[in-house]
Formats: sequence, C-alpha cells, structure tokens
Amino acid sequence: MSQQRIERANECMDRYLAKYYHKGRFEKADFWDLAEIFEILDDAYEATGDARYASLIEETYTAFLEDNGKTWEKNEFNDDIMWAVIAMTRAYRLTGIRKYLETAKENFALTWKRAYSDDLGGGLFWRIENRSKNACVNCPGAIAACLLGEALGEEDYFEKARSLIEWTVSTLYEECGKIYDCIGMDGKINKWSSTYNQGTFIGANMLLYRHFGDKRFDDRARAAADYVMNDMYHGGVMNNEDSGNDLIGFKGILSRWLSRYAAAANRPDYKEWLRKNADSAYANRNSEGLMQTAFATKTEEKYYDVFGTSAAVAVMFNCI
Repeated sequence: MSQQRIERANECMDRYLAKYYHKGRFEKADFWDLAEIFEILDDAYEATGDARYASLIEETYTAFLEDNGKTWEKNEFNDDIMWAVIAMTRAYRLTGIRKYLETAKENFALTWKRAYSDDLGGGLFWRIENRSKNACVNCPGAIAACLLGEALGEEDYFEKARSLIEWTVSTLYEECGKIYDCIGMDGKINKWSSTYNQGTFIGANMLLYRHFGDKRFDDRARAAADYVMNDMYHGGVMNNEDSGNDLIGFKGILSRWLSRYAAAANRPDYKEWLRKNADSAYANRNSEGLMQTAFATKTEEKYYDVFGTSAAVAVMFNCI
C-alpha cells in the first residue's frame, strides 16, 4: 500500500506542477503561498527520496531569492517569514546544502528582533504594525526555532521556542486542545480555531518534547491532535476552509505536523485519518488531476488558485 501511495502522490504532484510550475515559480503564488508550496516539495523529497524533488527545491529557492531578495524585511507579515524559514531549514536538513540554512538563520534573526516584545506577556507580533499577537506566527516561530536549534546545535533557539509555546499556552490555549487565533493589544481574544494553528501547535510541542523530554509538551500535542480530529471533524473528511486567500491551503500544514506526530507518538489512528482524507480528495479530483481543498467535494472543471489545490498534494505525501 505504501508504494501505491507513493505512486499516487507523485502522480498528483506531476499534475500540480504541470498546471502551475515554470522554472522555479508557481503561477500567481505570493510569498506566503510559495513558502508553503516549498514545504510540499520538502515533503515530497522526504517521503520519496526522489532526486528530482531536490532539483525542484533548488530551482524554487533560486527563484524565491531572485523575486524576494536574500533578506525579507520588506514583507510586513512576520508569519510569512517564519514559514519560509521553516521551509528552507527543512531543505537544508534534507539535502545538506548550507545556503538554505544560512538564509533561514539570517531571516529568523531579523524577524525575531522586530517581532518579539514583552507586551501581553511575551510572544511575537503578527505584523510590523504591532497590533496583535497570533498563533499563526508564534507556533511557526517555535517550529522554526526548534529546527534551527537542531541544525545548528545551539540551545538558545530551543529556549526561544519554549518561550513562544509557553506564551501561547498561557494566552491562546484551552486544555481541551483548542488553539485560539490571536489576542489584540486591547486584550481581546479571537477564539476562532483553524487546522493550521492546530497543526503548528502540534508540531512545535512535538519538537520541544523531543528536545526537553518534558511530558507536558507531548500532552499538549496529543490534546491538540485529538481536538482537530475528533472535535473539529468528528473523524470525518475535512470539507471546509475552502474560501479566502489564506484558508484554502491550511489543511496541508495540519497534515504535515499531524503525520509527524503520529509517528513520534505511535498513534496510527492519526495517520489513518489523514489517509481517509487523502483518499477522498483523490476520488474527487478533476480531469486535470487537481484536487481542491474541500476534500469531500468534487473538484470542478475550472481554474483553481495555486494555493487552494496545494493542500491535497501535501496530504498525499504526508499520509504515506
């Protein structure tokens, strides 16, 4: 079955690339889209070991720097930068190519410097206007710090990651495993939850547990994983987050970290749930082999946003 899933994932990637990819660039993809699509290339290389994915990573990295520069301070979204830091740190860990790591390290440092403050008890601001602190930057920031800490062997990164997650837990977390969206400078909390905030909270706590061995991190990762699978979706197929510029790619991020946590925690039920979603998305692909982000809904014969059809490709590789 694993070989069949690899073949199916490669097929879906081939269709996706044929539709959107040209010499390192993905059609109409902005900075945030590209960072997450970059991670799907990481996923594909990690899952298959196919050298063509390493080549695609290199081409995409080169084009990304040509379009955005070596440092990304012009991007006002701190979370965007953290996502790209994660993508490139993972690329280094997979390929051993040092420039990916150096780019990630430099941009993590500049983002931490401008985003971290003691306001509201700590944590990172979402944007340079400093009006809110969001799960969407603090949890990815913690993942980025852990991955850099592992790659560089520097403890300070893990302490940064721990501070971000402890702040998130004290501010945006329910014991049931639900992650809130953000807190404003007025102290008001938006209690909306989403797949990608659940996913990055799972991933950050998993990485912190791996480093520190503190069971609290594992307990939190498990609670967040159970919440998203059982409370948000009741064990069924994810068939939402299908409108808006950002929501349409969220489920790919969840699949990435839930899959890794399933392996780390020996929870095959999480992986089986992801496979259920992958199989539904695949069954609902259109004639071009594209799968839109509501996995239980038939993909229409029309043009879809590059980010909206990326989530299913991520799930395909992360359920192998």
